Amino acid sequence: MISGMRKRVIERTARECRPQATYGLHDPFCLAREKGWYLFRYPIGEDKTLGLSQNRSEGKVIFTNSSALLCREIFTFAHEVGHLLLHTQPNSKVFKDDKMFVNQEQEREADYFASCLLLPRDNLRNYLEDYCQVFQGKDIDALTIAMVMHEFRVSSQTVLIALRDYKHITSKEEQELAKMLEGNVNKYLRAVSQSDDTLLKPSNVIRYPEEFLKIIRDNYKNNKIPKKVAENFCAFSMTDFNSIFPHNHLDDEETFRKVGLT
Repeated sequence: MISGMRKRVIERTARECRPQATYGLHDPFCLAREKGWYLFRYPIGEDKTLGLSQNRSEGKVIFTNSSALLCREIFTFAHEVGHLLLHTQPNSKVFKDDKMFVNQEQEREADYFASCLLLPRDNLRNYLEDYCQVFQGKDIDALTIAMVMHEFRVSSQTVLIALRDYKHITSKEEQELAKMLEGNVNKYLRAVSQSDDTLLKPSNVIRYPEEFLKIIRDNYKNNKIPKKVAENFCAFSMTDFNSIFPHNHLDDEETFRKVGLT
């Protein structure tokens, strides 16, 4: 269990980190760019690691697996932000978001941080009152859950947990709503989002800091790395090597010799 005092620290950290928004963060990943952090998103497979984070001397680094459902990837990203802000020092260990948790307490704290970042108490209450016309727990139905999912870019499970934690619904009401939503989440989400259910699908996107492509380009142009290295990075980033890099008359062997590697 997270103590009340620790929860307040986590809530304050999430509030200070969060960009200003009336209700939800429509593109939570933008937080990384705003903070000057390095974010990598890559589809490595739905059964693979969900995310990684590390606070390096060069800067904070986050990786998320875009093979996961988008709502799950968003939560993973927020979870990793929590690790970076709550648990790391420069050049600290890597936090790996999968089923092999080493420190359950830190994982619970990162989960709570993610909920506070994506679904702040006041923003959720205001949205329920302003847009959903909900003032009591009994007014919350499956369509309400879908509306909150769409606005705050989170899963139905995350919404239900937040509603329970913030005392909008009881544990019994949470169970009843979960049963109502079972097998029907897509239907409700499509109803409130005009047929947009991308939140419940993998994005499979490839995103990486543009600085890395610039580093590869400059090193290749200055004959500091061989063509093979540049090509491998372009394969990773799904970029056509020949379309963006000028022709280099040095082949790999000559480049290696030039920089003293052979």
